[in-house]
Amino acid sequence: MKKKLILMSMIALAMGTTACSSESKGDGVSVETDFRQETEKEEIADTKTAETNDVELPKPEITEAEENTVCDPIAGIVEKYEGSTITIKNPDDDMLYYFSTENAQILEGFSTENAREPEGDLSIAVGDKVEVSYRGLIDFDEEHPSEAVKIVVITVE
Repeated sequence: MKKKLILMSMIALAMGTTACSSESKGDGVSVETDFRQETEKEEIADTKTAETNDVELPKPEITEAEENTVCDPIAGIVEKYEGSTITIKNPDDDMLYYFSTENAQILEGFSTENAREPEGDLSIAVGDKVEVSYRGLIDFDEEHPSEAVKIVVITVE
């Protein structure tokens, strides 16, 4: 009885060892195959990179439609207004937005929808609430401000 139990244990142990070792070999082959595939992919990528290093890749360009699109206005408070650049701080996200006012139409009103020409001289001062409609993609760079199309000074009557 003890001999049968020991024999069965030995057989089970041998089968378990065999099963584990063949599983390991399968994993080893799989890992080796994966490694070969990755190496081949890297070599192909390196070859493509080497081929394209001599050629200057085109930069993504802004299409004429994107460049001429007037975007939804950004509402905020004037942080700074010097020369032809206005800096707006949006209280919702605490971001600073820079706009060129060179070609901007300056209006007054409660919002962009009901804006009108000012009845006298309208000046923009630090602390004024404004809505700025701009053209193209917004740029957060003070040195290269986005182009403001319309600036509406929010007035309360």
